[in-house]
Amino acid sequence: MAWLIVTVMVMMVMEAHAQHRGASCQTPDDVAGVCGSLNNCPPLSRLLKQVRSGTAPQDSLKVLQSSICHFDNGEPLLCCSASQATPTPTPPRPSQGVLPARCGNTPLADRIIDGEDAPLSAWPWMVLLRGTVDGRRAWFCGGTIISELFVLTAAHCFKPELNVELEYVRIGEHTLSQNPDCDAVDCAPIPQDITVAEIILHPEYDTTCKECNDIALLKLSAPAQFDDTHVMPICLPVDPLQDLGFGEEEFANKYVWAAGWGSTSRDPSIRRQPDTLQQVLLPLKNTVHCNSLKRNYPDPRMVLCAGGDGKDTCSGDSGGPITLFNGNSPKSFVVGVTSLGPVACGTVDTQGIYTNVLYYMDWILRTMQP
Repeated sequence: MAWLIVTVMVMMVMEAHAQHRGASCQTPDDVAGVCGSLNNCPPLSRLLKQVRSGTAPQDSLKVLQSSICHFDNGEPLLCCSASQATPTPTPPRPSQGVLPARCGNTPLADRIIDGEDAPLSAWPWMVLLRGTVDGRRAWFCGGTIISELFVLTAAHCFKPELNVELEYVRIGEHTLSQNPDCDAVDCAPIPQDITVAEIILHPEYDTTCKECNDIALLKLSAPAQFDDTHVMPICLPVDPLQDLGFGEEEFANKYVWAAGWGSTSRDPSIRRQPDTLQQVLLPLKNTVHCNSLKRNYPDPRMVLCAGGDGKDTCSGDSGGPITLFNGNSPKSFVVGVTSLGPVACGTVDTQGIYTNVLYYMDWILRTMQP
């Protein structure tokens, strides 16, 4: 019961103590400390045991409350005196050997609101999901190729109440009504329709909050065939500083590309699916509206906000990517998965919510291991 009280108080002060694991902090006694797990702070760990046994001093809950410095994946982190904190060994990152050597190259020379038709093969990693939703056959979500056998998408595409039956994924599509797709100089191969061997939702999807951990992987039953032009995997930003040229803390005010075949109507009662893949450039923003949305998540780093200039993703774009280019190389990286948006797509001064791929990188790499 006492720990429940502490947890409630943790959530109340979580917003006020915006430190990360391992960051410097000040203890309630104004001593230099380190923000970390309770298990790495013997004095506070002992105090909690006293609280649980009913032998703690009267102000013990207040001490624990004022020691909170962050909340990491549901775990409260506390500010422990630097001289008393014990270091936590950094677990090795899962092997990156599952990732393709060649990725993210595109010849690019706006469920997209105020978007435009994408050039042929501008987004060779785009995927369409085909199946029945509540008994109606449709293209119902998007995704992103990240290797020969794995597609990245959103977990909410498979919510039980939708009664989804996934038939296959389509890779290499551009204009739905044309086969093959051609421009003035080239024609793309026939799209690849591949069945899915396994739908892997994040194990904590929709548990700690509505639409939390909205990310999933689809394991294909056969490898996708890459040709380096029309079908190619996108890169994962495993090392942001090296891959993107800047750290995650510098995302704000960057611009990302979104692409998809979702509705192009601002009216939520009208579903207007485009025939041709749409693309749009969106700003990543930390606005008042964005921060109010992030308060619904245990850790605000779980998601990114993009849009707000009357441009947006929309119904049907769910699961599709937002991407960043590295200014120092021709490669493109997936940084977000389309998750939630306003009821009326493209509403000015509101942003859509995108699952932050960097936050879930270890889960992605672990899940891809053979």
